[in-house]
Amino acid sequence: MPLSAPETFTKRGPHHQRCGPLFAALWLLLTLTTYAHHGRDFILIQDSAIPDYLSGVAIAGYEWTSDGDTNEFSTEPGFFIGLAPALAFGMSAGFSDEGDGWNYTGVTPQFVLSILPPTGPMNFRAGLWSGYEFAEASDQAHSGSHGHVHNPGSGPDAGPPIVHDHSGGHDHGSHGGIHRHGESGWYNRLILEADITHHTRVILNLISFVSGTGGKPGFGYAAGIRHEFSHDFSLGIETLGDFEERQSSHQVLFTTMIGLPKHFSLRLGIGGGLTRAAPDFTMHTSVLWRF
Repeated sequence: MPLSAPETFTKRGPHHQRCGPLFAALWLLLTLTTYAHHGRDFILIQDSAIPDYLSGVAIAGYEWTSDGDTNEFSTEPGFFIGLAPALAFGMSAGFSDEGDGWNYTGVTPQFVLSILPPTGPMNFRAGLWSGYEFAEASDQAHSGSHGHVHNPGSGPDAGPPIVHDHSGGHDHGSHGGIHRHGESGWYNRLILEADITHHTRVILNLISFVSGTGGKPGFGYAAGIRHEFSHDFSLGIETLGDFEERQSSHQVLFTTMIGLPKHFSLRLGIGGGLTRAAPDFTMHTSVLWRF
């Protein structure tokens, strides 16, 4: 899994823009949460923040995903560093345990480019995230014998694993869309951001996947809203889905981010699927260190 069109990384991480009652109302209605923190503020979404030159963030993310009686634990450590005022580079690696021990799933080098600086009263900005996942092929990817869960692997914090079940329970057989298992290819995200209020930000990603092996391309989206209550505490809601005509996967995640001493942050997320092709339940936790 997201360029600093709008803001600049600082060693402390959080920013001082975004506030408003809109998100508080959403949070009370749904009783769950999400956060943001000056770059890498989201779990399912890529933001457009660009770190200062040779500054950035290191991420240790961990997920548990459940669908029926199928469970998977996965982790995707990575980093994100500024190279120029409008350009950043990142790298992530994926590992998962589907009940048979931990296995390497792939590595994703990526770039983030700021293509439109803050403009207008809502600080509208835009960016582009692009990465190539060198996926490790899985013997279980097309086994057809049981469900399996996998991390989409579209960069650091690109989202929780997705379940594919070929056993006749849930309808998880699609290998189209933006969720691929053991398939190398280009992931791209057009990033659109704006500030509803001084402390409330909305963001939209338009996602594409182009297979490196000639497979069917996939298209999808990620969207969310985040409200910063203080320098070290934010809440939000995120969604992720694809535009497949059949067996499309859509999910929602509620998260919170908490600032910790010495440039560390704790990010938590909990959510689940909105359609049959999405996992029943997902829990995410990650520690971020801003340097």
